[in-house]
Amino acid sequence: MSKNDSFHIAIVNTPFGKIRISAGEYLTRIEFLTEEIPLRSPKTIFIQQIVYELNSYFKDPSFKFTIPYQMAGTDFQKRVWSALSTLPMGTTITYGELAQKLKTGARAIGQACRTNPLPLFIPCHRVLSQHGLGGFSGDRTGKKSR
Repeated sequence: MSKNDSFHIAIVNTPFGKIRISAGEYLTRIEFLTEEIPLRSPKTIFIQQIVYELNSYFKDPSFKFTIPYQMAGTDFQKRVWSALSTLPMGTTITYGELAQKLKTGARAIGQACRTNPLPLFIPCHRVLSQHGLGGFSGDRTGKKSR
């Protein structure tokens, strides 16, 4: 993003509660909100498009996002997120299975999932502990097969 680009935030309702959308030239972050923050309407065409695509996804989970995004993270985190982005819709994987594929530890996978800046776009919610649900962005309440 160049110095002349604007950075915008919207706070919108979803079937999973409120989310904050942060974007400039690219979508950079989606956060599930737990605190009571007032809604903030999308002010740019780009953020309106993001909201439209999210709503399309909520209506049909097979919807494919076309929004350009940029993710800040370490090379390792980006490798984990890239691997997760190839998971077929409706499937899950355990932290251990993904760790074996990437030749790393399950806890490192969990840490990368916890720092995922674009939940829904990068489906960390489909990574499970070997005994079932794990934490999702530090919280189990938002984790479902989406």
